[in-house]
Amino acid sequence: MGDSEGAQYGFNTVLKEKFLTAKVYVDLHNKRIQLLKHNGGIDQLPGRLVLLCKKHNLGKIICTIREDDMKNFIDHGYVAEGSIAGYFRGVKGCCVSFFADKKRSVSEKTGEEDLIIRKTNEVKNQFIPGRDSFYIRTALERDTDSIARLFKEVFKTYPTPMDDPAYIKKVMGKQVLFKVAFIGNELISAASADMNTRMLNAEITDCATLPEHRGKGVLSQLIYHLEQELAAKGFITLFSLSRALSSGINIALSKHGYIYTGRLVNNCNIMGRFEDMNIWVKTGINP
Repeated sequence: MGDSEGAQYGFNTVLKEKFLTAKVYVDLHNKRIQLLKHNGGIDQLPGRLVLLCKKHNLGKIICTIREDDMKNFIDHGYVAEGSIAGYFRGVKGCCVSFFADKKRSVSEKTGEEDLIIRKTNEVKNQFIPGRDSFYIRTALERDTDSIARLFKEVFKTYPTPMDDPAYIKKVMGKQVLFKVAFIGNELISAASADMNTRMLNAEITDCATLPEHRGKGVLSQLIYHLEQELAAKGFITLFSLSRALSSGINIALSKHGYIYTGRLVNNCNIMGRFEDMNIWVKTGINP
């Protein structure tokens, strides 16, 4: 969500060469550089990103690039961490990373995370839409305070300023589609889709449920409602970067038929530390 971060979290910048223009997010909160988009030749891009990363004393660079560009990045010390089928209007995107901080390239929870992935295989494609005790709708501007409170309660830290109602209001409806679940007047869960209309992909993200309401399938229903609207809008690829240590979100995505395609090591600042994020992908969605 680099285009829409709060100023204290980071800032956008543009890298320019003779045949290249690249939009980049300098992500201070997550101590990383994120390539947002680029036009033109990429020969100089991997090296320019490394220089920018070191200039700001950040630990990681993350890029989603076309497969044809992989060799250039790998030759500059980047590593492949996964892929997103259909990311570029139906063409596969490759997730490559550069670790300026070599310690950040080492995951300390691989065994536990791999066990969660094995568990998700037991529930693949088992989601069934149902009538539940909670009510789901598209979030409205009047919900922003409640959503912010939800994220403050659930997460010690979060990669984006989801505890700020002003930030939520800024992105709501323009770039991000929010769905929320209620029991009575209490907001108990939320999830969103960060929509890239240019590339026809959307990221399922910002998933949070109050602790006392977990295990009831609320998040699975929210994802279902997001998928229905995204399909109607013409999106062709959905993906999600889920906390590798959270069994609930990984199980929910597997139930919906998402495919696990890699893991981004120490990718973002969440729950007070850097955590690994699993890549899940679903293509060919239907309304």
